Amino acid sequence: MNEELISKKDLLTLTGISYGQLYRWKRKNIIPEDWFMKKSSFTGQETFFPKRLILERIEKIKELKDDQSLDDIARAFSDIIETPEGNVQLKLDSVEVSSYTKSIFHKLFKLVKENQYEQYQVIALLFADGWLQKGTLTLEEIKQFFQFVEAYKDKLEVNDTEFIYVRKFGIGTWILGRKKATYIDDQDAVLIRVDVLSYLQSTQK
Repeated sequence: MNEELISKKDLLTLTGISYGQLYRWKRKNIIPEDWFMKKSSFTGQETFFPKRLILERIEKIKELKDDQSLDDIARAFSDIIETPEGNVQLKLDSVEVSSYTKSIFHKLFKLVKENQYEQYQVIALLFADGWLQKGTLTLEEIKQFFQFVEAYKDKLEVNDTEFIYVRKFGIGTWILGRKKATYIDDQDAVLIRVDVLSYLQSTQK
């Protein structure tokens, strides 16, 4: 990722917000935690942010904060809401998935009703829809993904899960990884490796 970064010091100076405001918005998940990136600098460790994203977000917050509560702003921004327990929940009514992707899913899971998806099923649909639109995976690989998520739904922790798809000797395999504890053979062809939380946050409107 080559996105231009901005330091916390420069961000506060440029936007005129305070340290307290910045971290209050972080606690409310108005600014995603993943945007707070610790990096080494000549003064030690310093916090950096994706410049374009953070500046756009702060500008929008400023426009809204006089008329809306922080909780309302958080809901307005994102399909991702952080609960008091630190978990992440997807707002099911705000996710758009193509009818084609849904038809693939429902041929596999005929008893699931469209208006009664579990959160892990919505996540699976959202990822699969993106891959299908981009032509990243074949139809059979998408079906395999749906079945894989169903089989490992109890292990899917949004805050600490990666979806990984590797191919070796022409055979594809799905892996449910952890951010800091997944190791893959260098000889395997990694076709997909995506952090679930970061991907979901990138879909924020």
